[in-house]
Amino acid sequence: MNALRTYLEQHLTISDTDWQIITQRLTPSECPKGTKLTKAGRVEDRLYFILDGAFRLYFETESKETTLDIGFAHSLISSYSSYITRRPSDFNLEALTACRFMSIRHADLLEMYGLTDCGQELGRILTEQIYLYFSSRENAFLLRSPTERYLDLFKEQPRLIKEIPLKHLASYIGVTPQALSRIRARIVQTD
Repeated sequence: MNALRTYLEQHLTISDTDWQIITQRLTPSECPKGTKLTKAGRVEDRLYFILDGAFRLYFETESKETTLDIGFAHSLISSYSSYITRRPSDFNLEALTACRFMSIRHADLLEMYGLTDCGQELGRILTEQIYLYFSSRENAFLLRSPTERYLDLFKEQPRLIKEIPLKHLASYIGVTPQALSRIRARIVQTD
């Protein structure tokens, strides 16, 4: 719980009274690797704050799976558009490792907005953080090479990157597993 409060208080002040109201609506959970928290075709009802581990948000076509997002410790993840619009999700959310997390149901988040002094600001901050994250991902695809995207990910998550299957990492940075193997081999040769 302290990790989530620290994360939120980077952007706003939360009184002890508000924090008590917020924590009453949070559900602490853990799951093993491979657990699907969200399945395509179902409405996403939870926003997740990852305490430890990694999740991937992905979609499936007849021929392949494409990873849209990988969420690591101290970050938010969800099928955001489904969570907000209350429409069925196009994405699956799966644990890539054993994970610990906090979650809040959509109805509880909306209720919290009205019950806390910081509620409306919290909603704005969460929305801004999600927007900035996806904008950053979009910019990385437009402005950075696959090698740079891989190195950025390696720098940010060196421990977990070893636990995530190559095919998911490759999809996340927008290359084939074979291309990622070549990138990794080039990096090793230059060290």
